[in-house]
Amino acid sequence: MSDSSSALSPTRGSAIWRFPAASILSLALSSLLYSVAANVTGPELAAVSRNLTDNWHIGAMLAWKVSELSIAWYAGYDYLDLGYLTLLNNVPHYFLLNYFYGVHALSALIPLAIDIAAIAVPFALLRPVIHAHDTSSLKTPNQAVAQDLSVQALTALFGAAIYALVVYGSFVSWLPTFLVVHFDGLRTLDQAHSSAIPVLLATFIPLGYAATQFVFVPGVGSPTNPGITDPGIKPEKAPFHPETASLSETVAWNVGLSKAGVTPRAKILAKRTAVLAACAFINTFVRAYVTVEGAELVGAVGWASVWATAAGLVGLAYSWAGDE
Repeated sequence: MSDSSSALSPTRGSAIWRFPAASILSLALSSLLYSVAANVTGPELAAVSRNLTDNWHIGAMLAWKVSELSIAWYAGYDYLDLGYLTLLNNVPHYFLLNYFYGVHALSALIPLAIDIAAIAVPFALLRPVIHAHDTSSLKTPNQAVAQDLSVQALTALFGAAIYALVVYGSFVSWLPTFLVVHFDGLRTLDQAHSSAIPVLLATFIPLGYAATQFVFVPGVGSPTNPGITDPGIKPEKAPFHPETASLSETVAWNVGLSKAGVTPRAKILAKRTAVLAACAFINTFVRAYVTVEGAELVGAVGWASVWATAAGLVGLAYSWAGDE
């Protein structure tokens, strides 16, 4: 699962006790922060949440939380990776509560910030940043491209546009009716019916930026993926002549499956895209089905599929843009 962009420091990343410590610290910090914020967010969230008294409810949430931490730790992700991935995974849940259950934006943003802090802070204390995110030393050519602000801004806008188009397309076609049928207690459809692409685009810019940092920057900024961004290094791919290539050869070249094989950069991009899409689906499904009052199994699957599709398309777009 780990990608080659994730070299670990022997002093901060390899000790066997660090993962249990990170898990305990994350769970404790989450509990503490939610307790502190209960007076502000508690009443609104409680009004639309299931009463988690059944053992399976609690077990499912705890199991997913530990699984999420395990995947992140053993994949070699740093606290920036985890912060951005947590944002991407949890926005769908709070978006649902805000758009369709009338939960105030502040009551959604505070727990979202808690979710991010609870998972990012332990990793910040126990693991160094990966090479692609490192700004403390002289930049390699790959890092210079990956960390260029104009490149990141355009890539973030690209990702936000994909999220906006997927969600808007769902809003104007099947999603509102589907949610009414499979989410008992839905309070409003007004925001879904009145949504416009520019509004959704502005709303999803943080998602585009987070996806850029999680998929594009590590893929392009890794020290082990030479390509045309590295002057003087021969590109890994075999020569390609589009004027004589067959359709299958053209497709294979564009997805990184040419005769030269899959490049290290393509592997990082593919792995992170798969993680992003899978985690977006699982986290959105678990949080909808387990915690939202009236959510049916089919409804949670449908809602999660919207965000997994958007995440997968963003990852594929970034893979196409970043794999030269």
